Amino acid sequence: MIQRIQTIYLFVAFAALVAIYFFPLADFTSEFVYYKLYLTNVKNLGAENTIDFNERIVLPVAIFNGLLALTAAISIFLYKNRRYQSKIVKLGILMNVMLVALIFFVFVPLVSRSLNATADYSQYIGIYFTLISLLMLILANRSIIKDEKLVRAADRLR
Repeated sequence: MIQRIQTIYLFVAFAALVAIYFFPLADFTSEFVYYKLYLTNVKNLGAENTIDFNERIVLPVAIFNGLLALTAAISIFLYKNRRYQSKIVKLGILMNVMLVALIFFVFVPLVSRSLNATADYSQYIGIYFTLISLLMLILANRSIIKDEKLVRAADRLR
């Protein structure tokens, strides 16, 4: 059934992964520069004569997030095959952990070094969407496993 609780969890995870594209993740400030970091680009909000940032650096993370959102969307429609749905959701959890690691430990430090500025995450909601999607994928996987155990128990009674 498509109206199970894990479908809602998967939809919220998908919505959070799509919302990451529209909200800033962090900002970078120093004496002369002020940049806002989005998943698809880095916007210069300071003076016009500051450093130009190569936006091809952020492209792999944006594509990886798109693949993760695609796995969440595909797993919504695999409700008839719970074992395969659980495997896809586990892959999504692994990909989401990799996305969080890429953003926090590779992506942001790389941008920070290239701009020679410090990063601030505290005031932007975009960075929390990755954690929300991770939580929703974990909850969806737990619900799928619980449904599978319930169906197996009902099959044993027949």
